[in-house]
Amino acid sequence: MEQKSFLPKTIILVALIIIAGIPSVVIAQERRVFSGEREDEAKRARREAAAGQTQQLACRGPIKQVTDIADENTRSTPANFFTMPGGGEGGGFDKTPLLTTRVSLKEGCLNAHLDAIVGSTLYGVAGLTMFQVTLTPMGGGPRHMVGHFEHPFGSNSPAVATEAERDVDMFAANFFQKVGKGPHEVPPGVYRVDVWWSGAGAGGAIAFSAVLKLYQQ
Repeated sequence: MEQKSFLPKTIILVALIIIAGIPSVVIAQERRVFSGEREDEAKRARREAAAGQTQQLACRGPIKQVTDIADENTRSTPANFFTMPGGGEGGGFDKTPLLTTRVSLKEGCLNAHLDAIVGSTLYGVAGLTMFQVTLTPMGGGPRHMVGHFEHPFGSNSPAVATEAERDVDMFAANFFQKVGKGPHEVPPGVYRVDVWWSGAGAGGAIAFSAVLKLYQQ
């Protein structure tokens, strides 16, 4: 009788172990930066690059002016990229920028370097922190600078992202924008430069000592 009852109990135990492991696998695969049709576009881009068919964007010139802005305080945002809270181009970011300043642009090029210390899930935030740097003309909407991924998670809110693996990690990214009248360019004028941010999931994001450096060429 004991041998007959042992097998069903073992089967039930194994089944419970398998079921318990399923949610973590599903959650881990739930969201991908390259998703759906956008993943196919990434594959096509790799094939085009291998064939030498891609066109590189470029901007050259001497540095004429440098602008630095920073916030050395600890900043946090509840914004969840997936719920489109309304900030930045495409609406995937907090409506209040992490950093903001104004620049008067002439024909040439604007370069931007952004860095910040980003907190991990230990701080109760999302695992992935999203950033976007934009130029907004007077009376117009925000436009992301060159250097972002155009469609993260299949959205229309360009972004760059980082994940703090343990406690905190240093995030750094470079962007540029050619000023003129050609393709991929913005016309000369006065612009607001904004750094937008959010967390890719519930809990938002946390950052320390954010710095934006602008070089005008």
